[in-house]
Amino acid sequence: MQRILLVILGLLLLIVSYRMRYRVVNLILGSSAIRSLAIRSLLNIPYVKDKLLGQVFRYS
Repeated sequence: MQRILLVILGLLLLIVSYRMRYRVVNLILGSSAIRSLAIRSLLNIPYVKDKLLGQVFRYS
């Protein structure tokens, strides 16, 4: 019984977090320190860096 309740609670948590995903992202990225850390982390990934800079400077 507890396992079924735990699964239902987990599914509800997933549904609510999916529906409010943009609010959560805006809340997290509202801090300038976390935003700059996220951007630096993303730019360390070669594929993302190439695609992003290719869009900005029109090369790729």
